[in-house]
Amino acid sequence: SRPLGVRQSSINLELISACLFLVSAKEGRIFLKALLFCNLLAMSLNPVGGSFDEAGIFMPPMTAMTVGARCARHAMVVEPAVSDFEISPQRGPPRAKLSKKPAVPLGPVDESDESLAVEETCVSSVCNECMLGENMNIEQVTNAQVATESAPKLRRSNSILGAERRRIWTHGPRPEYKKESQRYNLPARVLSLLRPGLDIAILPGAHERTRHFWEFCKEVFGYEDWQAVFTSGNIYNMDDDTDDTMVDTLREIITSSNCEWTLVPYCVTSQFQRWADKLSDLPVEIFGEDLEWIDTYGNKGALHRHIQSLDVPSVIESLDPTIIVPKGYTCSTSADLVKAYELIGSKEVVVKPIYGAAGEGIIFVSDVEALQTYDFPYGIVCLEEKLDLDKAPDGVAISPALHYNEDQFLGEDFVDQIMKGTTYMGWRQSQVEPSFQDEARRCLRAFIKGSMPKGPGGVDFLSVNGVPYLSDLNTGRFNGCHTPKLFRAMYSPDAHFYCWKCTTPEELHVGQFYKHLQEAGCAFVPGQSKFGVFPLLYLQGKSGMFIALAENEEECLKLYHAANPFLALSPQQQARVKAAKHLREAEEQAAKAEKHALAMAERARKALEEADAEAASCHLNAVVACST
Repeated sequence: SRPLGVRQSSINLELISACLFLVSAKEGRIFLKALLFCNLLAMSLNPVGGSFDEAGIFMPPMTAMTVGARCARHAMVVEPAVSDFEISPQRGPPRAKLSKKPAVPLGPVDESDESLAVEETCVSSVCNECMLGENMNIEQVTNAQVATESAPKLRRSNSILGAERRRIWTHGPRPEYKKESQRYNLPARVLSLLRPGLDIAILPGAHERTRHFWEFCKEVFGYEDWQAVFTSGNIYNMDDDTDDTMVDTLREIITSSNCEWTLVPYCVTSQFQRWADKLSDLPVEIFGEDLEWIDTYGNKGALHRHIQSLDVPSVIESLDPTIIVPKGYTCSTSADLVKAYELIGSKEVVVKPIYGAAGEGIIFVSDVEALQTYDFPYGIVCLEEKLDLDKAPDGVAISPALHYNEDQFLGEDFVDQIMKGTTYMGWRQSQVEPSFQDEARRCLRAFIKGSMPKGPGGVDFLSVNGVPYLSDLNTGRFNGCHTPKLFRAMYSPDAHFYCWKCTTPEELHVGQFYKHLQEAGCAFVPGQSKFGVFPLLYLQGKSGMFIALAENEEECLKLYHAANPFLALSPQQQARVKAAKHLREAEEQAAKAEKHALAMAERARKALEEADAEAASCHLNAVVACST
């Protein structure tokens, strides 16, 4: 009986629910109308979203305009909005319901298409066509009080990663990668980016830890079984393990959906194209670069001139000669390395594989003999000077990073990599000066303008006396920080984030870890929470990646310190991890020693052959002299 907009505590949620139950039992149409009325009432009480405590109603935040989910032919891009969730104590972790709002786009939005502006408010359930490719019929309901002039206009994305397209995430390692962690981490860390009932992830089969994390994500986000397609697990490279049976499965899903799809690989490779080309006759596009682009712009070799072609400018020089990079050269042979070492003129240098990731294959060298015996296990490398890096107050080397999707920066914020040796252990808010950030952004804009990427990528910088050195091109592929940035954009776009990686306890299941977070009051519930901690990756007893979302950096660190103790390793596992590390180091040293011994033996053999040849020549000369 109260007018709309009046904030009174007399409105009772239980009474409304009981009335709706009785009415719905009588006639479905009246139920829908009553439900719509309550929805509009709630929006009138709080048209900008937030708490309904003053009205006595508990409700998730709601925007002034809501739009029913639509199929690929009708979907439009809106402000970040994702799944609605419900929590049931009897059923454990929260289970998702598909949102009535289209998901946030992960690519740029066309701001020029005024024909797609929405002036009415649509209230509908999720259409079957968007889910299953069936016919749909959406009834529009207009409410002039809700749809105001200030309501955001919805526009179709011109990105093939736009929200109106369904996605197939396939993040297998590159052929050059060797680590087991890369084999399983890369595919699993995209699971938090799927949209319930829409997207698919290809995962390595025959791996129990991956299966456990998939089951956790399926429960929390409300995914369906068909949203994960598993390989046999017999081959290290997941693209090589994607067989015709899997391609037929994908073809059936795509064909029956009547929707447009996007293949989202970790990186486009010939192995990926082998099976992706079999879907080329369907409405499927690839979010990524072609192989020619990868050869030119998608590797670290673009930073430097090749030692065999010193008169040819590097790719970065061609794009912008003012970009500062470490002194170095691209090398293909051990002779190249020796020559580059002499030209660099520094005792300590760094060897970097041009297709490496997460510090893989990076070694520090301080003598020419190590370069003479280097056997290029990861292919072509860069040899660079070792820089004297600036340090943060906690002693961590300052290594800021920027990321992009297509021609747009991914997130406005700069992040500092939390470095441990040659690898990163997470990201945090950058501590570099604004002038540093401006120059770094200028460098990335120059790269984007010159290379015109169609997929993901990122660049790393090092700080030397406050000056940004472009030190790494992680272009043409997804970077580790894409997942936390995209997750935040989907679920809490205004929050600060702190992300960290660690070895997960052998005895702690991901569901148990999440329950600890819930009991501590710091769990992030996608679709409900604004702040909290969530596992973006959790392979039990192996590796994990976690995000803390909060109002500011200080609160992020508080969440980190609240959650991280749950991940403490047992003394036995600590000893096991330490022993495994020592074993790896011993094996690496033994391999280096073996290579060195073989190289010494080869040099001795060549010296002996040369001595024998010289002795034979002297003997021949003596014979000739005697005969003369």
